Amino acid sequence: MNKSLPSTFNFITNEFNLKNVRRLRLRWNRSDLEGITEFKQLMDVVQKYEILAHMKLGEDGIEHLAEIIPEEGGLEKIDNIPTFDVLEIHEKDEETGSYLASVNLTHSIPMMMLDLEKIHLHPPYGLDKDGLELNFTGRSDSMKRLIELFKITMPWDSISIQSVKSNEGDVWRNILTERQIEVLRQAVLLGYYSEERGIKIKDLAESMGMARSTMGGHLKLIEQSVMSKVVDDIG
Repeated sequence: MNKSLPSTFNFITNEFNLKNVRRLRLRWNRSDLEGITEFKQLMDVVQKYEILAHMKLGEDGIEHLAEIIPEEGGLEKIDNIPTFDVLEIHEKDEETGSYLASVNLTHSIPMMMLDLEKIHLHPPYGLDKDGLELNFTGRSDSMKRLIELFKITMPWDSISIQSVKSNEGDVWRNILTERQIEVLRQAVLLGYYSEERGIKIKDLAESMGMARSTMGGHLKLIEQSVMSKVVDDIG
């Protein structure tokens, strides 16, 4: 059975007392992932694999939207990894060589995270030239258990833990990631949401040093999160 996809804000406010919620970011260097077969297979064929949004969560895997920069060629080598199934290629950026694609993932680590009670694994997360980064939001006692689990199974190189604050000024920071806030600020500043739409996605992406497909993915996820919050407030 597929799980519904509430916004991060809905997940937090419906499930937890905000005073007891923590945001956790874990990062591993590439060199420390070499001994894990599934990560080694991916690192051998991509420069970057970033999950921008979850589309469907279920026993059959995590269907998601990803920006992928292969080491060479297309996405065939990724499709050959047993835990990855490329469903559809939406766009290719010829300049950067990056792809925006829908992929179904059955990798053991993120699948295991879905089964943890009171913990939300949320995009964006993934593998880049420096290593792997995962982002979680959850109740403090559940986070302690998660940290202990990773200590035993997959020790991290860096860890960041923040409280999720409940005052009104921090509501949007509980909904959007820091990167999404940066993208949204730049989009508004350069007139992307103005009536005349003063800038195109391609130019907006260039202003932040990212591929057009990546910018498009960020904007789609931001707009989805913002509109979900607006509808919740309207009631």
